[in-house]
Amino acid sequence: MKLLGIDELVQNVFGLWITALFDGILVNNPTLTFEEHREAFFFLLKTFLDDGKIKFCPPAELWRDGYDVWDADAATILQYLRSRWPQAAQSENDLVLADYFYEIPAILWVAPDGTLHGS
Repeated sequence: MKLLGIDELVQNVFGLWITALFDGILVNNPTLTFEEHREAFFFLLKTFLDDGKIKFCPPAELWRDGYDVWDADAATILQYLRSRWPQAAQSENDLVLADYFYEIPAILWVAPDGTLHGS
């Protein structure tokens, strides 16, 4: 998938909630359809998980310093996140997406020194 501004996106959303990543995709890629936007989101999650730039809290847990992160491979995490994507969502402004982003595990950003940052 060809996306513009990925490095800038990572800098701008580092440490922020996952909606910043989802919304930020459109900043440099405003012509994406909603379906392309969704796929770009999952593509970036896979890329960032594979590259060690992000981690997630375990399902149903809140993260605080010293708590565990989800010890699962990228495929497992992505399957979990995809399986909960609201099929009724029709646009990036759909209210069912707000529920989705609140219900999925929290994203943790990995700094170059290995420390975890979440919002």
